[in-house]
Amino acid sequence: MKVRRYLHSMTGRGRKLGLALTLITGAAGLGWGLLPDPAAATQRSTLAMPQPDGVSGYPSADASAMQARPAGMERTEAAFVRGGALWVKERGKERQLTPNGGYARNPAWSPDGRWIAYNAGQEQRQIWIVDVGTGKSHLAAPEGGSEFQWSPSLAKDRLAYLQEQELHSVGAEEGDESVDVAGEIGNFSWLPDGSGYLISSAAQLLPDGWTPVRISRIMLATEASDPVQEEQLYVLPKQINDLIVVGTSTFKWSATGAWIAFLATPTASLSADSNTLCVLSLDGKSFLPVTQMARDEQWFQWSRHSSEGDRLAYIDGIGREASSNKRLTVTPVPALQPKAYTPSGFVDQNFAWYGEDSILVSRAAEGAWSGDPGKRPRPSLVKINLSRATQDMVTISPEGWGDFSPVSLSGGAIGWVRSDRTVSNVMLAKSAKHAKKAPVWIQGIDLGDNFYEQWNWLPVLRFKEENKAAK
Repeated sequence: MKVRRYLHSMTGRGRKLGLALTLITGAAGLGWGLLPDPAAATQRSTLAMPQPDGVSGYPSADASAMQARPAGMERTEAAFVRGGALWVKERGKERQLTPNGGYARNPAWSPDGRWIAYNAGQEQRQIWIVDVGTGKSHLAAPEGGSEFQWSPSLAKDRLAYLQEQELHSVGAEEGDESVDVAGEIGNFSWLPDGSGYLISSAAQLLPDGWTPVRISRIMLATEASDPVQEEQLYVLPKQINDLIVVGTSTFKWSATGAWIAFLATPTASLSADSNTLCVLSLDGKSFLPVTQMARDEQWFQWSRHSSEGDRLAYIDGIGREASSNKRLTVTPVPALQPKAYTPSGFVDQNFAWYGEDSILVSRAAEGAWSGDPGKRPRPSLVKINLSRATQDMVTISPEGWGDFSPVSLSGGAIGWVRSDRTVSNVMLAKSAKHAKKAPVWIQGIDLGDNFYEQWNWLPVLRFKEENKAAK
């Protein structure tokens, strides 16, 4: 990395923000594992999925008026993509924000809910920001790419993005100028209070091998601080588990703020199958490799609660195929006493913490990889109570459909995607115990990203509440 310092002013509603930054180099148990009983099979057949109207599985313009709304859930809000256009659902009604066919992708709410950043354009390199209230969009970064994050509270309404190993930030208001933060960056996350960034350096291949990956903090300038602040926290080993480390994922903080979780990644071809999940103490003095797993950033999550101490859940198991060797595992940190909760013969995929002591997970039968999508098992949702070691089936999807990507919402409500891998709908229930009878909440969204059945629905669906829960 290079020594770099920037001081820029940005406009926006007449405001100007001075910013100086630098980066210095060097320094059911098994209960769910059984097949559904005949009564459950009958229930499956009676839960007929409403078929979407219109072309390609998308509803007609007035379809939202006919969609059921769970009692008390009118305040749930989400951004979603349908037909390449960005939509929102708020107060029980759908509203289109961008034109059809615009290749909208990756919606992300600002913390205050006023703005949504998203990608657009055929190559999805453009970053646009839309004012949710007015529906007016503006181009924030013509070549910004898909790695962008809203700032937490301290640096309100700023969007940081990584473009060709260059970290930039831009204000939400139209006309705000982009600020160059630092170069030779491999990945980044905002610090939880918005006071700066945690970054990993981009490893460089030299004649004698790869340079080490360094994890550092970059602090935003404040009126009470020097204009330049940088702190190196840790230098990753050049090899972990016999894999050369050349980068990291983004970073996630534990509930107490004492630990940071991330993936240490090898070169691209190897990282599809095996990466090392690591935790690093906030002061950089304790580094603990946890396990090896696929490169999926949704597959490791801290508990939001700290009464039981910091706990990290993750999908254990190497291999890119989500159809085999994938086990939901939970460990306390820093004790590292992992316990797996996936019964034999099954695989667990996307999951969400549900309250303080439960996890919702998308679970399917385990099997050899098939090139025919129709032969791949479809998942259902399962609720795991960690302290009681009980597991209960939460959903029974109609024949040919699967339940993906559970999201824990306020008041015990849950949302998820139900898809046959061609048509996809958003489901909403006021609690896990009501999920079997949940109605379609949003009918017809675009398909998420799929890599060997590692389904990622964030490119097409983002509940507003997810920002509040994210660390």
